[in-house]
Amino acid sequence: MEEKTKAFLFKVARRGDRGVWRRIEIKGNQTLADFDRIIRLEFNLDDFDHLSTFYSGKNWARSGYGIITPEGTGEGADIKISSLMLFNGTINYVYDFGTETHLYAKLEKISDVEPNVYYPRTVSQNDPHYKFCEDCQAKGKKTIAVNECYTCGEEKERPVYICEKCSGSGKHEDHYLEEILY
Repeated sequence: MEEKTKAFLFKVARRGDRGVWRRIEIKGNQTLADFDRIIRLEFNLDDFDHLSTFYSGKNWARSGYGIITPEGTGEGADIKISSLMLFNGTINYVYDFGTETHLYAKLEKISDVEPNVYYPRTVSQNDPHYKFCEDCQAKGKKTIAVNECYTCGEEKERPVYICEKCSGSGKHEDHYLEEILY
């Protein structure tokens, strides 16, 4: 197989949250660093701080392909997609070895590369399942939330979602907020 003429289509999803997924297409001659970069972008993972790795099997500590830095370097960075030995058609991904975000990428199809198309690319994604702002709902309004407030969530022992306007309000000013991925 000519690696630069083949495109690999993966369905990538978070472990434990299969409702949030992206179909990502990448050329065989592109690398794990290229795949890492688009996954970070599509899943709102920072691209300036944490390390990541791809792995096969169930245990990433023993079967990783090598670390990838946010800059796209590291021992796993230059491995080509076409050279992977996929375990049941799946490659796994772990981001941030401290809090560990786990994703899996299921190979769905190998096809010919389309001319004049930039790879890697996202070709489809889940329909959003919107959450609504708790502060606005208390006022009788239904506003789509953009952040989860972990500070309030810890206090209430459940997730607390807030909209952009409420995120900037004094009530949540010093709270730990994280963008919701739809």
